[in-house]
Amino acid sequence: MSEALERYLTIQEVADRTGQHPETVRRAIRAGRLAAYRIPKNTRVTEEAFQDYIRSYHCPAHGTTSRTSNYDAGNGASSGGKKESGSDFRQGLRMKRALARR
Repeated sequence: MSEALERYLTIQEVADRTGQHPETVRRAIRAGRLAAYRIPKNTRVTEEAFQDYIRSYHCPAHGTTSRTSNYDAGNGASSGGKKESGSDFRQGLRMKRALARR
């Protein structure tokens, strides 16, 4: 057995290394920014996938890699930032009016 076993990190270990909350790491996995292996009651990240994540995405431990990608990620609709269009706002107004009529 000359091959070394690959080191797998837990979500908590990744969070500790990056200074992020474990839920932030889980979101990165769900969004596809961080590759992980999922098995029942366990999620593991390879050291190589972790290094790719550090190089490719904003991480407090290493600073930003791209100003625009980090700005877009923080202001997207899925992050709770600004909405893509005004149609959601108008739909909310229509719903309020409909409820007020009841």
